[in-house]
Amino acid sequence: MKQRLYFLAVSLVMVTGLLGQSQDLVRLRDEIAFNADNAVNAQMDKHRIRSHERLVSLIDSFLLDPDSYAVSLDSVPWLSVLHGEDFRLVTWQLKVSDNEHKYGGFLQWPDRVVRFKDNRPFINGSEYSSYTPGGWYGCLYYSIVPFETGGDKYYALLGYNAEDRLISTKVADILDLTGAEPRLGLPVFMGSGEAKTRLLMTYGDISPARMLYDPQLPGIVHDHIESLMGIGPEGEALPVSDGSMEAWILQKGKWVYKEELYDEVKSTEPPFTEDRKDRKEENDILGRPKKE
Repeated sequence: MKQRLYFLAVSLVMVTGLLGQSQDLVRLRDEIAFNADNAVNAQMDKHRIRSHERLVSLIDSFLLDPDSYAVSLDSVPWLSVLHGEDFRLVTWQLKVSDNEHKYGGFLQWPDRVVRFKDNRPFINGSEYSSYTPGGWYGCLYYSIVPFETGGDKYYALLGYNAEDRLISTKVADILDLTGAEPRLGLPVFMGSGEAKTRLLMTYGDISPARMLYDPQLPGIVHDHIESLMGIGPEGEALPVSDGSMEAWILQKGKWVYKEELYDEVKSTEPPFTEDRKDRKEENDILGRPKKE
């Protein structure tokens, strides 16, 4: 009888401990959600920056818990959460000012975490460089596409960088998990010249521009961008979509360039109206309405 009571007491302590641990993680998740929201939407720059510092600290505490992988982050606003077979990739955005955005992220397995730091070294050669998570080309990832090349599995990542008040950039990067440490960028984008390690599509915020994965091709599809004079807020030239689409078709483990995929939709005018010239998109990259 005493032995049975002992085991019941031990079991109760274990269950209570696990419940308390789970509740702590849920509370941390709620705090993460609050500060991720403020890091994007608070009115004052210093408030967004302070919330981001708190967000990073909370995420560090969350990830230190060995059970954190089992706690879903999918419902947290202002975090983008993508899933692989045995990992998740989480990214977020800080609006430093109207002219600067920074990004954070981490890659998590059940027993391991790698943090991403938005340092972007050698930015002028980014389309031909391979980066470590400590020198990451920061962005908010919104799509993940597994593919194979050379018998190994890789992941194409589509992302968004808000840049400044005039331009934004869509990114197609490659996540390489074949080595001891993750790497970003692989020379698999085949065009007319040297193979690219990632795609960067920079465009003016007066006009929407798309970059997405089309499984029917299969391939990465994006707008064709041209620089047009006199369309910026001060009459300057800005890169905008002309309405036609380009693609990078997946063929034997390589993404092969195809010009004017849907050339029948090409337009002679950039797709924006006069009232769009002085404002950004109403929705964020995750499809949610932006807060004023």
